[in-house]
Amino acid sequence: MILIFLSILSGLLLSAGFPKPAMFFLSWVAFVPLFYAIRNKTGKQAFGLGFICGLAHSLTCLFWIHHAIYQYGGFSPVASFLVLLLLCSIMALYPAFFALMAQKCDKLPLLYIFGLPFAWVALEWARAFAISGFPWANLGYTQTPLNQLIQVADITGVYGLSWLVVLGNTVIFGLITNSYRRFGVAVLATCIVCALAYGFWRCEQIKTIQDSTVALNVGVIQGNIAQNEKWDPAFEGETISTYADLSLECVRHDPAADILVWPESAMPFFYGLDEDFSPRVDRIVRQTGKPLLFGSIGVVRAEGKPRLVNRAYLLNGEAAMVGAYAKQHLVPFGEYVPWSNILFFVHRLTAGFAEFIPGTNPEPIIFEGPPLGVLICYESIFPQISRETVRRGAQVLMNITNDAWYGDTGGPYQHLEIARWRAIEFRVPLVRAANTGISAAFDATGHECGRLALNTRGFMTCSVHPMSYLSFYAKYGDVFAWLCVLVTFCAMIFKIVHMRRMSR
Repeated sequence: MILIFLSILSGLLLSAGFPKPAMFFLSWVAFVPLFYAIRNKTGKQAFGLGFICGLAHSLTCLFWIHHAIYQYGGFSPVASFLVLLLLCSIMALYPAFFALMAQKCDKLPLLYIFGLPFAWVALEWARAFAISGFPWANLGYTQTPLNQLIQVADITGVYGLSWLVVLGNTVIFGLITNSYRRFGVAVLATCIVCALAYGFWRCEQIKTIQDSTVALNVGVIQGNIAQNEKWDPAFEGETISTYADLSLECVRHDPAADILVWPESAMPFFYGLDEDFSPRVDRIVRQTGKPLLFGSIGVVRAEGKPRLVNRAYLLNGEAAMVGAYAKQHLVPFGEYVPWSNILFFVHRLTAGFAEFIPGTNPEPIIFEGPPLGVLICYESIFPQISRETVRRGAQVLMNITNDAWYGDTGGPYQHLEIARWRAIEFRVPLVRAANTGISAAFDATGHECGRLALNTRGFMTCSVHPMSYLSFYAKYGDVFAWLCVLVTFCAMIFKIVHMRRMSR
């Protein structure tokens, strides 16, 4: 029973590092109880204890998914929890395999301490692509409060910090078990000092570059439209009026604003097709005289029939459309049903959800200002999408989203902090407009330039400096993650050879 308790404790400590409550320091010891639990255990036992750890972590960290399914999916509380349990069981497989790898290294302390960080990153990287991909709770994200430490992400991505945190866990466990204590502490301390030194130097360098560029003044509008009102035709007029009033007030407050940004699906109708409400949006733009980036649903013809796309539109100050972007990475079971030929029965469960098709054009939107890379909703959690648009010339990232689904849970806070990392990784500012919050802006070092609180209605203006500098991560992508995969593979081969020699 104590072993199960230790595994659950590890899962809870992992979750505690994420918002809320964002106790980042606990992440550095989160795996220690699990390591102790699986010590001298069989592979099956280690896998099972790792699964329990992963399940405890996923259920507590991702409980906002239950809120979204129950409140807006038409599911009962029990059915909603069962869906969450299924998803979390899949997520728990990764810590389970990690625990299995740790058990296999139990008698090889050097490989245990220095090999497991590579194994964890390899598993995180795999999770980013498997089954549509869900790189949400990567361990490195817990270190967001340590801004100088995480600047190395422009080389390694978030995976570098995940590696460092797991190294901290293995070294601390080594201190407890008297394994390579001095050497482990020396390596960990060296890595932390080097990362901090790089971070301080890099921040100063980026700030110098930013000061040499012309700022883009952005007005962010947060309408705070309740999710149950958002798609109700009875509230369409009121929704438009809310955004009109806030936009005009924003421009009066700061006439120097270069562009206004509304959230994802801010306009709950088919912009350009709806003859009643589309002209009202155009009038708002002409009244403000400012370019407007906003979200709305679009229709395209595909396979000989009309299909829905989740779009962002950019209008110039005269309400002429100058660009549009269609969301490329759709939310499975929310915007489409994956493997619909196999999971045909799922359509009954998701009846009422619209079936969208993904966009295919990652090009930034060009207007009289700097090129804008648009990220819709949880596209911000996929670094490869941001990387593609930055490599194609985007100098500012615009993330429009609707996190009203998640209520006052950890979901909106986690989503916000993940978006911050895209600014650091690719050294471009990121502006985020969220329906119910949290709207914010970050410069190219991840420094917060402004914020609108969750569940509030209002606007903010912020100045960000467009950046055309390509970071190492923007140029070369997940080289560090691939290195971790390679090291993990080589370690597995070494372990197999070692076991065969021992059996002779």
